[in-house]
Amino acid sequence: MPSVTHGSGGAADDVLTADDGRRIGWHARGPRDGTPVLYLHGWPGSRLEQGLIPSETAHRFGVRLVSVDRPGWGNTDPVRASRPRKARDVLLVCDALGIRRFAVMGFSAGASHALTLAATAPDRVDRAVLASMLVPGDHAAGVADPETAEVLALFRAGRTPALEAFRTERRRSILDDPIAGFAAAVPAFGERERAWYRLPWVREEFEASLREAYRPGVEGDVEDCLMRVQPLDVEPSTIACPVRAVHGSADTVTPLAEVTRVVARIPDAELVVLNDMEHFGPLLFPDLLLSLACGTSG
Repeated sequence: MPSVTHGSGGAADDVLTADDGRRIGWHARGPRDGTPVLYLHGWPGSRLEQGLIPSETAHRFGVRLVSVDRPGWGNTDPVRASRPRKARDVLLVCDALGIRRFAVMGFSAGASHALTLAATAPDRVDRAVLASMLVPGDHAAGVADPETAEVLALFRAGRTPALEAFRTERRRSILDDPIAGFAAAVPAFGERERAWYRLPWVREEFEASLREAYRPGVEGDVEDCLMRVQPLDVEPSTIACPVRAVHGSADTVTPLAEVTRVVARIPDAELVVLNDMEHFGPLLFPDLLLSLACGTSG
């Protein structure tokens, strides 16, 4: 059986060792007997990204937030595999923690993994919340920005020395100065998002998550690059649980139209549009995200 260590008090930050010897990092906050919500982080990111949901909010909703490092990020050992294979890490952590059923919430790149989990584990996932979903796939034909088109072409070329060098430099710049490096790499902040990003507690949580994400190297980053140009591994129309997507109308990372097309294929799905908000807009509304995850709104 997989083994796991437990932290003291209400919070835990530990590692599960699977039967095959792989280590899977996980983090939990909120009341121990709270409603379990699995948080799947963005790119770049780590299990500590869930710190952007204030603890006070989690306690008020009675939610136990559990997050898992994707392979190659933070404390999770790498694995080169499809999204469904990577989603199994989340189920292993849930099994070890005695969590049978749960809601899943994914931010940005993590939302595609949340969608995968909802499709491949219908007996485990009660609800799915997709915050600023980064819709995967090769959208190069519709990309007008030459720099973005060049980056996507690099991703399509696969695991090359050029890609490794590109992400190694990105890792260096972010570890040198996580706040400035991340803001420069992801200029998807509107006016309200920039004000939020300047808050001391937000900067502290971002820095902790980014440093932990890149601590072991760039394998997780490279894998997410490759996943970016691979289409969804599942058919959205097969998802049985309620799905709620929250997306900014001004999102330039994933245009609203792309998310709308995915949501339209899910039988029980609703899209909450945040007017004039960019990619990080949903994180400014933690009450909304948790209410959707708990099924108390929408």
